[in-house]
Amino acid sequence: MKIVPPPKISTQDLLALIVEKTTSGVALCMIDEKSRYTHWDKFRHLTPPEQFDDIEQYWHFMRFSRASQQKKLPFIEDFSYVLTDEIQQNLHEIDSKMRGSVESKNIKNDKNRYIIRSLIDEAISSSQLEGAVTTREVAREMLKNNRQPKDYSEQMIYNNYQAINFVNQHKDERLSPDLVLELHKIVTQNAIENPDDAGRLRQNNNIAVWDDASEKPLHTPPDFQTLADRLELLCDFANGNSPNYFINPIVRAMIVHFILGFDHPFVDGNGRTARALFYWVVLKNNYWLFQYITLSTYIKKAPAKYAESFLMTETDDFDTTYFVNQQLAFIQQAIAGLFSYIDKKQVEQQGALSLLSVYLADGKLNSRQAMVIQHAVKHSGAVYTIAGHKISHHIGYATAKLDLERLEKLGLLQQSKRERAFVFIAPNDLEVRIKAYK
Repeated sequence: MKIVPPPKISTQDLLALIVEKTTSGVALCMIDEKSRYTHWDKFRHLTPPEQFDDIEQYWHFMRFSRASQQKKLPFIEDFSYVLTDEIQQNLHEIDSKMRGSVESKNIKNDKNRYIIRSLIDEAISSSQLEGAVTTREVAREMLKNNRQPKDYSEQMIYNNYQAINFVNQHKDERLSPDLVLELHKIVTQNAIENPDDAGRLRQNNNIAVWDDASEKPLHTPPDFQTLADRLELLCDFANGNSPNYFINPIVRAMIVHFILGFDHPFVDGNGRTARALFYWVVLKNNYWLFQYITLSTYIKKAPAKYAESFLMTETDDFDTTYFVNQQLAFIQQAIAGLFSYIDKKQVEQQGALSLLSVYLADGKLNSRQAMVIQHAVKHSGAVYTIAGHKISHHIGYATAKLDLERLEKLGLLQQSKRERAFVFIAPNDLEVRIKAYK
């Protein structure tokens, strides 16, 4: 992956260009003619407006316009961002969806089920981004049944699940370097080459982010001796102690994500830790909608765009607007995916209630059991465990056991034993059994 860096221009030539164009009536502009905040890598292929001699002149004029609106960030490098109209519109839409759309979909009626789904999917996708090869089905089975990991990939996913739970438990605390190190230790437990590197800052500079295709370094992280100071700055920023102007909490969370990725303070597990910290910041600031969305699922679908947004920032004078824009796109996709999932599940739930209406009318099934049977009808031979049912519906072990045993007594599931645990299996003729009862 190669991102072409912007061309340079002397201060004298830049000022002359700005004076010439503004006195001739050209207005300062931060976006191209299609309203895009474009990096030079793509911008260089555009046709410049007639007011400019060539594309480089057009770029320098636009780059100056952006610089005049940049908000400086309190880090060692001169990071900044521009609060464009597009960013403000996206933030407004996210706020609106939190206030209105979620309530209209009655998400809170089944909030525990949606949160469990989000926790599991985020753990799987974030790990797969870093190379875990376990299939989603196997990973979900492991997490829902609280099974111990069998290999390195499963360990990564298991760790990520524990890390996201850790974030939820500690979201009301102030972020500290110790908390970040503890989070990293959870992320990399039994899933890092040298176990001593789990939960500690890297001890040398023998690290780089490589492009697998060209086998060339894409990013060389800062000197390891500066990492402790950098982590203090990051925590101050995440806690809202700096800078001395308001930053939308979602933007703040995205910048925390970026800075930890840029600093690369750990030998391994930087990406997973950075994405977990994003959730920590938004949840701490009461953006409860983010409990339900799986951001890494959408990052995993476009990993090149994710990587490009880091490189565009680094090659264009540390302008993090590129990263913010791309993360907002992922968030919008994740929210749309959540709402689509909710709509699908609510249709399925109504179908389950309709199919099992006689059982429900007789008081023989509750809504949890109805959802199990709805799934079982579509998945003959599916296996259900007490531990998995407990996690899926956020209920106690005794309640989960009672649910499944009742379904077996009604003839809707078949009970068997695997090793030392009882399991419940969807029979091949389940729909016939239901209709016969009706």
